[in-house]
Amino acid sequence: MRVPFAAELRATELNSGREIWGETTNLSKGGCFVRTRESFPHDTLLLIEINNCGVRFVTDARVAYALEREGMGLSFLNIPGNQLRILEEWLFSTVVKQSVRPSWGATE
Repeated sequence: MRVPFAAELRATELNSGREIWGETTNLSKGGCFVRTRESFPHDTLLLIEINNCGVRFVTDARVAYALEREGMGLSFLNIPGNQLRILEEWLFSTVVKQSVRPSWGATE
């Protein structure tokens, strides 16, 4: 399940060291979409760093698809255990925030 999630992302190509900066638009346990001006090609292996409110999530990823001038979908690879806890906390807190939205006009 993907949830809306906006955070700064830095993607570094493992072979060349080239970096791209962008912003995530959604997040799941398996990956995310990142809005960027330029993208890496499909299947490029990356080291990614997502920064959200002072917390940093770092893992390897692969470009699942790239949309010219829009961004790219990333699949996370080999997430370290300590990083998986960060990802799960972000996903949990996002789902909780969405489920406690006020229902305007509801009667008690």
